[in-house]
Amino acid sequence: MTSRGVYSFRWGRSLYHLSSVLCLLGLALWLLHKAPASWFGWSLLLRAVLIGIGSFIARSGVFGRILMSGPTARPLVALTFDDGPDPLTTPRVLDLLAQYGAQATFFVIGERAAAQPALIARLVEAGHQVENHSQRHSWATAFGPVARLVADFSQAQQSIVDAGAAPPRFFRAPIGILSPPIIAAVQRLGLQLVGWSAKARDGWASTTVEAALARLEPALRPGAILLLHDGSERRSNQVMTRTTIAPEVLAQLLPLLRKRGLRSVTLDELLG
Repeated sequence: MTSRGVYSFRWGRSLYHLSSVLCLLGLALWLLHKAPASWFGWSLLLRAVLIGIGSFIARSGVFGRILMSGPTARPLVALTFDDGPDPLTTPRVLDLLAQYGAQATFFVIGERAAAQPALIARLVEAGHQVENHSQRHSWATAFGPVARLVADFSQAQQSIVDAGAAPPRFFRAPIGILSPPIIAAVQRLGLQLVGWSAKARDGWASTTVEAALARLEPALRPGAILLLHDGSERRSNQVMTRTTIAPEVLAQLLPLLRKRGLRSVTLDELLG
């Protein structure tokens, strides 16, 4: 871990690329009947373990530098929202933030920003920060070639600017999945990859308001980066609904922050 909660371990990237080579070599030798299938299997297992650690334990920093928290000298936290803007949820979130005088950072999906320029304008006018969460928010993003990822993330940058926000400086990976191609694409665009200190999982159909708060509360300390969703899709019985419990969580979280003497600010102010 480096300063400002940035986790950086470069060895994971080397192992990832080595596992790619071993996969191809193992497959070729197996097809040529020169080696047992287990060679191919073990290389696939190594690759799967690395992707699992890098993607779902973001704090590991296994593939590169990722910002997980900010300085702790001041009583500040950063509320961040993913997957918006959403015409139903985002206005409710904005009303709550305004009620408590709180600022936040919104990692928006490019195509949704393009479809909701009025909401982007409202975010900007209220002093919130708008950042990059990819153009299409696809699972396949993590495994695509670097050139395709650069094109997607660049398109999101342009969509956000065209919608009226400043050019993003930060990026959060879709669904939190990380991989060396994503790291490389983010670096090429000169963006800072952002993770979180705690996430509410408010986009999960099984998550209650109480459960979301229980996940966030242990991280309520200076420098925390908290993750919620203002446009998540909650799946229940295989039916996709465009709802999130973020407003209900926020209605209890904001008074709790105030009670603890913490103020929610944008990422720029948190890191400033």
